[in-house]
Amino acid sequence: MKYLIAITLLCSLLSACDQNAKKQISAAADNSDIDALKASPENFKLLLENDHVRVLEYTLKPGTKDQTHTHPPKSSYIVTGGKLKVNLENGDTLIFDEKAGTASWMDHVGKHYVENIGTTEIKIILTEVKPITNK
Repeated sequence: MKYLIAITLLCSLLSACDQNAKKQISAAADNSDIDALKASPENFKLLLENDHVRVLEYTLKPGTKDQTHTHPPKSSYIVTGGKLKVNLENGDTLIFDEKAGTASWMDHVGKHYVENIGTTEIKIILTEVKPITNK
């Protein structure tokens, strides 16, 4: 549990990777959300969920891809890196060479799917922020 809290704090405090490209992913957002956990349960594993956040472990083996999905605002922490190709709904593609130990923040991410075009299994911890609700 201490490890999970440390990762969550790191993800909230650090920002890395190509932020311009990640802004392009966020800009591709539309209003029809597709839950990543439901769309690709073989790639996303629920680690923690409460009223504030949902923490997911994302794993993608070399040569595989996940299903089309979206994300709410989130932080990401790269546990094991590799080369990813992100396919956006508008047909654009982005390539990321994710480095282990880096973290980033992204606002809402529109429809996309991801391919592992590298030679290593990729593992990322995602902390999705839930909207604030009045109770």
